[in-house]
Amino acid sequence: MDKYIFPYQEQLDRIKRLEEDIERFSTSSNDNFEKAIDAFTSFFIQCYHLRDWLVESRYSRRDIDIFISGSFFLSLCRDIANKQKHKTIDKYEPQNHLVEHKVEDSNILSPIVRYYDPFRKENRFGIDVQEFGTLIDVIDLAEKCIDEWEKFLYIYSI
Repeated sequence: MDKYIFPYQEQLDRIKRLEEDIERFSTSSNDNFEKAIDAFTSFFIQCYHLRDWLVESRYSRRDIDIFISGSFFLSLCRDIANKQKHKTIDKYEPQNHLVEHKVEDSNILSPIVRYYDPFRKENRFGIDVQEFGTLIDVIDLAEKCIDEWEKFLYIYSI
């Protein structure tokens, strides 16, 4: 007997495990930047591509795309995933313009940067989005993306 009734459930479980995995990068240091970028990139690519698994599970592609476009968090996830996977976004006009920064002592360009969070009193990782005006904590964004997918599944339950 299969563990999952619908194909999307396998991918949803995967992104939840990846979210747990990126928690180890909630605090930034000089030693973990590149590994953190890799883990965050993997999370956002897998998270956005839940879309394909939902289509395979017979959800409407149109409903999914409208929901993503209407969600700040999922549209940001889509733009991060496509930017990291393809280097440029040329198949659509991104809703969020990611500001890339050159990582010290490397040739890496990334919208993910280190910042000091005065409320948590620690160094964290954030996403720099031109339209937002302030950094968005990567861990917080990951949680919001999963919350949004669960909201979609509740609204469009089949």
